[in-house]
Amino acid sequence: MVHVKGVTVVSSDLVMDTCLLAGSIILKNGGETYRTEETMALIAQAAGMDDVNSSATPTSIILSFRCKGQDHTRMVRTPRRTTNLNKITLVNDVSRKFVGGGINLEQAYLTLREIDQKKPLYPKWMQHFAATIASGSFSMLVGGTWYDLAPAALAGLIVNLSQEYLEQFVRMKFFTEFSAALLGGLFALLSVTIFPQLHISIIIIGAMLPMFPGIAITNSLRDLMAGDLVAGVSRGVEAMLTAVSVAVATAIILWFMR
Repeated sequence: MVHVKGVTVVSSDLVMDTCLLAGSIILKNGGETYRTEETMALIAQAAGMDDVNSSATPTSIILSFRCKGQDHTRMVRTPRRTTNLNKITLVNDVSRKFVGGGINLEQAYLTLREIDQKKPLYPKWMQHFAATIASGSFSMLVGGTWYDLAPAALAGLIVNLSQEYLEQFVRMKFFTEFSAALLGGLFALLSVTIFPQLHISIIIIGAMLPMFPGIAITNSLRDLMAGDLVAGVSRGVEAMLTAVSVAVATAIILWFMR
């Protein structure tokens, strides 16, 4: 952004960097593709760019616009994705402030960089603790006894910890999810072997709760309803692969029980 005789001239590179940064933060933190596209387009249009076009898939973003008679196009990839809805909310807030004139483009870009580098709202230990409580509680909701509560909670903790650990070394999501589900199932099998009064099906159901692709399915349906067929189908397939990995691991454990 430069100033010429008191007039602010927006740099096309800064516009491109700001739009792509906003879009990538939304996409890699669990946001929908249509929200990613709308946010980038709104920022670019508010910055004075013409003929703005944005396209997003779950793994890539493409943005193009015209500035001073020249076309500019860039693409970025987002191979790793997680879930952090707080960052999506913060990006939406920055976008609204910039479009409304509350901040300039440079301030928006610097704020987005801070959001991108911001640590998760909840520390890892709290996330694992929440997964533990959720797994144990869900086992009770589906008909488990008080004896099933602790094994299901510990199995859910093992699933959550092993998935996070394996993701650091293996980029194949299906393998990490399958391995995490298998480890949780093996713990459930060991618990039932030691304490026969436990219900292995109840424990496995509770243990797999942290892996259920609820957000992926929701985003898939929202993308499909918004008309983003490619993104909706791909997210649906991703959710299906997660479900298949859990189902296969569970089937192996139940086969051992026989």
